[in-house]
Amino acid sequence: MNKYYFSILVLIIFCASCAKTKPSSKTTTITKLENDSISIWSAKSQKLTTTKEEKLKLQLKAYDIAENSSNDSLKASYFSTLSFNQNFITDSSLFRKINKRAITINEKIQDSSALGMAYWDMGYFLQGKVVKDSAFYYYSEALNIFENLKDHNLTGGLYLQMAGIQMKIKDYSGSEANTIKAIENFKIENNNKKLFNSYNLLGIVLGDLEEYDKSLTYYNEALYYLRKTEDKLFGEEQLINNIGVIYRNTKKYDKAIENFESVINANKIFIKNPNLYSKALSNLATTKLYNEDTLGIHNLLIEAIDIKHQEKELGSLASSYYGLAEYNLYAKDTLNALANAKKAIKFSIESNNNERLLKTWSFLAGIDNANATEYFQKFTTLNDSLQKEERKQQNKFARIRFETDEFIAENIELESEKEVLSKQKQMWIGIATGFFLLGLSIYIIINQRAKNQKLRFDQQQQANNQEIFNLMLMQKQKVDEVKRLEQKRISEELHDGVLGKMLGARMILTGLNKRATDEAIQEKSKALGSLQEIENEIRSISHELSHSAYQKINNFTDSIETLLSNNKNVGLKTFFHFNEDENWDSLAGDIKINVYRIIQETFQNAIKHANCSYFEVTFHRDDEKFNVIMSDNGIGFNLNKGKKGIGIRNITSRMDKLNGSFHIDTTEGQGTTISLNIPIQIETKKIINNNT
Repeated sequence: MNKYYFSILVLIIFCASCAKTKPSSKTTTITKLENDSISIWSAKSQKLTTTKEEKLKLQLKAYDIAENSSNDSLKASYFSTLSFNQNFITDSSLFRKINKRAITINEKIQDSSALGMAYWDMGYFLQGKVVKDSAFYYYSEALNIFENLKDHNLTGGLYLQMAGIQMKIKDYSGSEANTIKAIENFKIENNNKKLFNSYNLLGIVLGDLEEYDKSLTYYNEALYYLRKTEDKLFGEEQLINNIGVIYRNTKKYDKAIENFESVINANKIFIKNPNLYSKALSNLATTKLYNEDTLGIHNLLIEAIDIKHQEKELGSLASSYYGLAEYNLYAKDTLNALANAKKAIKFSIESNNNERLLKTWSFLAGIDNANATEYFQKFTTLNDSLQKEERKQQNKFARIRFETDEFIAENIELESEKEVLSKQKQMWIGIATGFFLLGLSIYIIINQRAKNQKLRFDQQQQANNQEIFNLMLMQKQKVDEVKRLEQKRISEELHDGVLGKMLGARMILTGLNKRATDEAIQEKSKALGSLQEIENEIRSISHELSHSAYQKINNFTDSIETLLSNNKNVGLKTFFHFNEDENWDSLAGDIKINVYRIIQETFQNAIKHANCSYFEVTFHRDDEKFNVIMSDNGIGFNLNKGKKGIGIRNITSRMDKLNGSFHIDTTEGQGTTISLNIPIQIETKKIINNNT
């Protein structure tokens, strides 16, 4: 009698902790599309406010979007995702349709891993529907794929799932064999959590076979691997509970009581795992009863029953009511024993707990003499039916295992043939590789010699080019020297000749101006102003020519400041902004001359035409560009109206010489800003010969 009670208890614990969970490694092979419609609809379907009809509509929409996908790879990904997500696809017929499409498309695109997952999904679905033989078949199909892929974690997971199903139909030898294969695969990957599940299942199987010593050994092995994992949850307490059941069945009641009390007193177990807590209460009560220690038994059983009612644990409730009936019988309270035994029958039927049902009918046949024959007949009928179904299931599983073994044997034979062909192929590849490497070596040697010869030629050519460059540099320096002498001569003649004459003319006009009429004085005054402007301009040209003869304007920024300060118009303010830490004289001479002329012309135009109250110049430079910004607050002009004036044409010409660009920003009534953007050429002193 104890055997049946133990089998149901440990089976429930194992199913809760292992058999009904899919491996975490499986989720890594499914493409998770975080933001697509399927994910959104899946999340929506999980809401408590979503009705059954709305959920089905969402599932059908997901099927349509998968079916209408643009290519086979995307379609396979969608159907694989939907097949895996059984929390979303709750309609059984729709799931079968989706899974079939996932299998078909993944076969078409030859995605073995995704195909194996699709078989796994169907096996998991059928296992949930308690269609054990079909679930076992699909697990076998998935197993064949993952064994060929040498994925030890998934292979071990499938062996473990199949072993769990075999345990339920009492195919203990098959279950033990597959569990051992699962352990072999998990040990390769050092998967401690799955090793814990595997040894736990072995403990259950050997317990059902009443090989309690081996069962205890496997439970302790499971405990060892569990303690090596970080995510224990309450697995350790479950194992301690299982070990307690073994001690109870071997009549080591003191050790059993110690184990059950350890589970009951575990930290927060009543809050976090009330199901395990209630089972431990029932186990403690029945153990004390078998040990003939009736103190507190009734309260333990009642507390366990109350918790199981709250948690709706129907199968476990049947066990607790059976335990209470045993206690009533021990207390010689036959009426309550009968009443509680009938409750055990009720919950056994509701939870399809046939083992508990058989045990309870046997119990009632022993205490209810009036109906003993009826209970015995029910017991016999159900027991015969179960044995017949178990044999039928075992035969089916044997055929599946046989077909799987045949498939594996064929694969081994094919692998052997492939190995022979592979060795021959490797030999020919080795010969071909040898010839290839020989040819490659000859090519490398010849090519390297050619490269060395070319390198020597390039070095000689570089030396010749350097000599030619030095000769050209010396020639250019001589030409530049002649240019500087000529520029100096012209500067001296302009300054000493033309300027002197201009000054004399201005003095004569000044004398005439004193004796003329008012109108003549006004006209002559204008002429004098023009002569003075010509004088200043010629002086500037003279200075520029003289300075450019030495390849620089002596203090470029001072020249600009002098230009801006020669302003005789009252009320016009000028501003000049530049970084005093910069070496502005290092700019190339042609840059300084052309910039000076552009500023000069722009400044004169502002004075004559802009009617402005201030004129501003800003210098800015970096390693590559020299920027000049000139702005006033005058009346501005319409840049798109009419032809371009001579001033703009002059700026364009000078900027072309410098390979630069300029931009004019002006609006009528809002002033004018002209920006120059000039590539920098640094003026350097050239040393003809360092040795002279």
